[in-house]
Amino acid sequence: MTDNTFIDVMMRTASTAGEARGIRFYSSQSDSEFRSYAALDRQARADAATLTARGHRAGDVAILAFDPGLPFIRAIYATFYAGLIAAPVPVAAMRQPGAALRRLEAIIADSRSTLVLTDGTALAAMGLEPGDEPAGASVTQVATLGGEALGGEADAAAWTPPPITAESLALLQYTSGSTGTPKGVMVSHGNLVANEAAITAAAGISAESRTMGWLPHYHDMGLVGQLLQPIFVGADSVLTSPSQFLRRPLLWLRLISEYRSTHTVGPDFAYGLCTRLVTDEQLAELDLSALEGVITGAEPVRGTTLAAFSERFAAAGFDGRAFIPAYGMAETTLLVTASVRAEPVAPIRVDAAGLEAGELRDPSESGKVADLVSCGPPAAGHEIAIVDPSSGLRAVEGAIGEILVRGPSVAQGYWNRPDETEQVFGAGIVGEPAGRRYLRTGDLGSLVDGELVITGRIKDLIIIRGRNLYPQDLETTAEGLLHSGCLSAAFEGLGSQPAVGLVAEVDSARVPLDELERLAEAVRKSVVDEYTLPELGVVFIRKGTLPRTTSGKVQRALTRSLLADERLATVLSLGFDRTAA
Repeated sequence: MTDNTFIDVMMRTASTAGEARGIRFYSSQSDSEFRSYAALDRQARADAATLTARGHRAGDVAILAFDPGLPFIRAIYATFYAGLIAAPVPVAAMRQPGAALRRLEAIIADSRSTLVLTDGTALAAMGLEPGDEPAGASVTQVATLGGEALGGEADAAAWTPPPITAESLALLQYTSGSTGTPKGVMVSHGNLVANEAAITAAAGISAESRTMGWLPHYHDMGLVGQLLQPIFVGADSVLTSPSQFLRRPLLWLRLISEYRSTHTVGPDFAYGLCTRLVTDEQLAELDLSALEGVITGAEPVRGTTLAAFSERFAAAGFDGRAFIPAYGMAETTLLVTASVRAEPVAPIRVDAAGLEAGELRDPSESGKVADLVSCGPPAAGHEIAIVDPSSGLRAVEGAIGEILVRGPSVAQGYWNRPDETEQVFGAGIVGEPAGRRYLRTGDLGSLVDGELVITGRIKDLIIIRGRNLYPQDLETTAEGLLHSGCLSAAFEGLGSQPAVGLVAEVDSARVPLDELERLAEAVRKSVVDEYTLPELGVVFIRKGTLPRTTSGKVQRALTRSLLADERLATVLSLGFDRTAA
């Protein structure tokens, strides 16, 4: 059977895996529910028949507003089986009251959707009541659709496959929208099938694999890489929520141990968090020896993090060779490259001064060294080009430039945004055939022996006296002095303010003001000395308030903007024209 659409995938998996394999979701560390792939298929047929009978047609957009859990999984199945375009949104992950509802209404307006699928828990989280119609869209609770997951054969028999092809849209993956209206990335069924095949090949996942994860279900890495990937191969999947992981990171490792999971995925901070928090007693209870593929991505991959995790959890049977550094984004469905090696990840050591000058070169005997990590070669059928951002010419070997991508996983553009689609998805390379169109990623990097090395983002680059400084380097130095779990954001200064600014979280409830003042001065001196900066402004804000995207990436531009508008939860300011709050 050829998988042209993800409905084909789901039907094939229901047939081959049947009742034996499926998805188990943990709503707490002890409470879980299981649905087999066969049961999910039956439920999806019944739900899709109901949606069609209510007038929803293939190609319509359905907003999926759920907390993590089986109701969301049921909704994604129902949406695909009805031929609708699924647009998942977060409902309870926002700090400001009403933010989730405002985001929902913005996406309804942008997508022109008339249908919101949700459940009672999500409704309450957004401050809605049954029967409410945010922005005029009809709200349908998933429980009021077709028959129950373990029955409903009569309703399921009423289903007919929708008239869709590989070119039909499957998903609108909405960006964070931190500086404006969220943009919907148009992912076709063909894009989705191609990217899942790329992930399968890169990570070595099969029907015999056992996956485990906790990432946000509405974000590309959590949706495509964590939820839909085991469906693609028909593997057993165990899931929990980001909130459960953040409350008790040990739960991730315990579930991997209990289910002998072979594959998992997470961002760099998660591996660092587990390394710091898991005690010797807890470590003795873990068995991570079954892990074969551990993908790390969504934020800069730090070799020091991987080495520390590997060393810490070797006693639990973890093999550092399981780590797979990867690179991707919503605009490429998910995966672009992945680094699978026979040996543990080893950093690429380069000259720090060369990095600031825009090129990768071997370290000098007396110069400062920077460590980078390879994210591997492009997935099969995909091409990466490195281009000088100023000239548009292909960069010479060893030079750092903007990363361009082309291939079957590259999405169709931004929903109802033709100008931005052309600008981002229609890039060319000066001096090369005009018909070869690439995606502009906005990321900086270089190819080393055919493998991609990421150095930063164009918009985040700090340019001081002709030097290119990468904010994550400054942040790493600062965070080495801060308390565990406190993040920071570095950026170019604000006009007449210091040349470089750094905003960092602190646990101000536990640290007295005089100690905070000493800590701020220590951070300032350490970063200024290490990177020979002319000056640095340091601002401390309350822990947990640094702006981040839905995937956990620090939003540096937004942090800079909020600082300029005096809208951060400031505890202490050093080097800026502000006083302690």
